[in-house]
Order: sequence, then structure tokens, then C-alpha cells
Amino acid sequence: MTSINLGNVLIRSDLNVPINNGKILDNFRIIKSVEYVQKIENISKNITFISHLGRPKGIESSLSLKPVADEISKLLNRDVTFINENIYEEIENLFKTRNKEIFLLENLRFNEGEITNENKFAKKLAKPFDTFILDAFGASHREHASIVGIGNYLDSYQGPLMSKEIEELDKVLSKTKGTFSIILGGAKISDKLGLIKNLLPRVNNLLIGGGMCFTFLKALGHNIGNSLCDDELIISAKEILESADGKKIILPIDFGVTKSIVSNKREDIVLSDFRDDHIGIDIGTQTVNKFQEILSKSKTIFWNGPMGIFEVDEFSYGTKEITKAIAEMKVYSIVGGGDSVNAINKFSSLDKFNHVSTGGGASLEYLEGKALPGVNIYNQLII
Repeated sequence: MTSINLGNVLIRSDLNVPINNGKILDNFRIIKSVEYVQKIENISKNITFISHLGRPKGIESSLSLKPVADEISKLLNRDVTFINENIYEEIENLFKTRNKEIFLLENLRFNEGEITNENKFAKKLAKPFDTFILDAFGASHREHASIVGIGNYLDSYQGPLMSKEIEELDKVLSKTKGTFSIILGGAKISDKLGLIKNLLPRVNNLLIGGGMCFTFLKALGHNIGNSLCDDELIISAKEILESADGKKIILPIDFGVTKSIVSNKREDIVLSDFRDDHIGIDIGTQTVNKFQEILSKSKTIFWNGPMGIFEVDEFSYGTKEITKAIAEMKVYSIVGGGDSVNAINKFSSLDKFNHVSTGGGASLEYLEGKALPGVNIYNQLII
């Protein structure tokens, strides 16, 4: 690639980050998206990023990408031109006089053509550019114009961040050497049931904490009080537990509970001591020790989802201890992104894990075995 010039490059990144009153709360996806800017810049004229943010209904100022442009500028220590009006004409005019500069266009989803994958929208957006790089794994499960449409009109490549995501998730899907353990948490099993069914035959241990564990515990006939439960999935959970592979599932044996989440008051109990007015908000000491022992004997660990309501200090024990333990283990660790990233930032450091995904929902769908519209549709960009 170093022997050619890519011209004006359009990069579809995943810059869908949490923003509150113009302040970016987590810049992890932005950091990963701009890591290779210098390498691309060496073989191109100008670089323009595009992305979505949230699910706007038309134009919503609270979902503008302007704060992201400011964050990219800060991370790269250089000017980033943000274009939010007449984006097609404006960018084409700027290219006539600009060289080696960086641009960010306004939220793609302000345009209905993005969501409907309208050919006219894709063609018009592609017109000023020479090369397209699809590097938004987190949006690759959407059949939108910026994922599957723009590439029809430009020389197109799969970006390095996206290729890395696929490579790491393929490790989870393949048979690994040595003991392979998965630890899942988060609120519900509804968004992870397909993942569990697809991965369970491939792993040695599946540890389940967080709110999602209570559906499995109720399926086994345990009293879970007022804890979160997907009642409509109890039968599915029971079928998984009763299957041959279901024997690989390890559930918590003690818990942090409360009578009111807003009270921040915690009581620690074993499973048999659950009362009707208890709400499970964390895993307990015995469970942490049991999970740590299993994980310490693993060669590969995939982790997705916190063990409880870790945002509240009184309810954070389980997530904190599991995070710190995996960070210090001599294992190959893959983290599924989302709230797990927030937990790592709070209790440890991202650089202590081998791979931290930016994928979100796309990661879960990929691990379910689904074919995603934007995955492997272009040749990899080698830089």
C-alpha cells in the first residue's frame, strides 16, 4: 500500500460514544478509530471521518458529532474541520485547496438515506472521494448506506480496526488450545441467549453473573426475590441447563442484595437465604473466589458484562474483583466491550487486556454466528 496514494479518503468509523451536554463520557471508540491516522495520511491527500451517533429522529442538536470533532482534534493535537451544513458541496470545495487535513461530517443518521441505504444518498456522499475505508465494526450489523452502499462507488477496503475485531472474535469462535472460559454478566439474557447457545459447545466453562444469572437460577427453582428476571425465557434457560453442554455453566452461590436499589444498602447472603423482598445486585465473596479459581486455570478468557450494578460503589465488589483478577492473570483475555470497558476504566487499565472490543451489539451478533452485512465485504487494508 505504501507505493500508492489513496487520494481523498473517506473512513466510516464507529464514533457512537456517550455524550452528555456536549461532554464525551467515554472516548475509547474515538481513540481506537484515530490510531492509524498518521499511516493513512502518509499515503493519502485528505482524511474525512463519517459516523452515526444514537438514533435521531431527524436533526437533533443533542446528537451532533461536533463534540467528537473536538475530541479528535485534542487526541491528535491538530485542527479537525467539522462540516454540518451542505456537506456534499462543502467538502468538495474544500478539497480543491486543502491537503493533509482531517474532516468530520455531521451525524449520518440525520439523513434518512443513510438508514434506508438509499443509492442516491450513498452515491452523492461518495462523489468527492477516491477511496473508502469501512472501519466501523460496531455498526457492521446494520445494512445502512455507509456500511454497504458507499463502497459501490469507490475503491474500498476493510479497515485495520475492523479486521482486528474480526480476528479476535474468531478466536472466541474457534477451538482454542487449553482451557477456554467465558464469563458473562449484564442485565438480561435476552440479548445473549443466541451467543450462549452458539458458544457453549466450544468452551470448557461458562460463568454467569450479573442480572442475567437470576433467570437461570429461577429456572432451577430457586427463590430470587425481586431480582431481575426474563420470565419469558425461563423455559429456554432450563433447556440449556438440562442439556449436556449445560453442565459447563457455573452460577453464583452467594450474592449482594438490597431491598431498594436507590438506598445503596447492601446485605450479603447465600442463595438459600433469598427472601421475597431481596433484589440481587452483585455476586458475593464465595462466588468471586469460585470464579477466580476457574479463570486462573484457563488459557483463554472471553468476558462480556459486569457482575452487578458496579456504578454504585456499595454494589461494585464482584465486578471490581473479577476485573482486577483477569487483568493480573497470565491468560489471553478478550473483552466484549460495552459496560465491561467502563468497569476496566474504573477498576483497572485497558492495556492489561489483550483485546478490548469496540463492537457492542455487533460483537454479540457475530458471536451468535450471524453473517453481518458489513463484515469481510472488502479486501483488508494493509498499512
